[in-house]
Amino acid sequence: MNTKKCTVEPTPEPPPSDPCKEQRIQQKIKAGIKICPSTPIEPPSPPPPCLALCIEKIKNVPVEVSQEPVVCVVEREETGQARCDKIKDIKAAHPDNSWPGCLPAPPPPPAPEPDLCEVQARQAKIKECEERMKRYKL
Repeated sequence: MNTKKCTVEPTPEPPPSDPCKEQRIQQKIKAGIKICPSTPIEPPSPPPPCLALCIEKIKNVPVEVSQEPVVCVVEREETGQARCDKIKDIKAAHPDNSWPGCLPAPPPPPAPEPDLCEVQARQAKIKECEERMKRYKL
């Protein structure tokens, strides 16, 4: 048995009139001050008929009970290099595209030229290290 329960929000009641405000208006009218009538509050339009927002309740759903166990077959997860290669292939097939209408990213700046003094100092340290390590080589 299917039952549908539709909910429609009731129309709000107009706010009660403020007696203090009405008294001030009457005093101003007696004093000779012209008061323009306020625009009446229009009541909201009636709610549409219930068409979509429904809560369905289903009672006594037929359930099949069997004594046999449910067997789930799960594939073994790939591990190792094959899995890594597969991920790399998927990434290569679908590269990240920039937003449409945007300029492409600028190329990286060129690498700075090495300072000759730093290069010579580094090579001197490498030679010194190799000289110290000669005695440990067999």
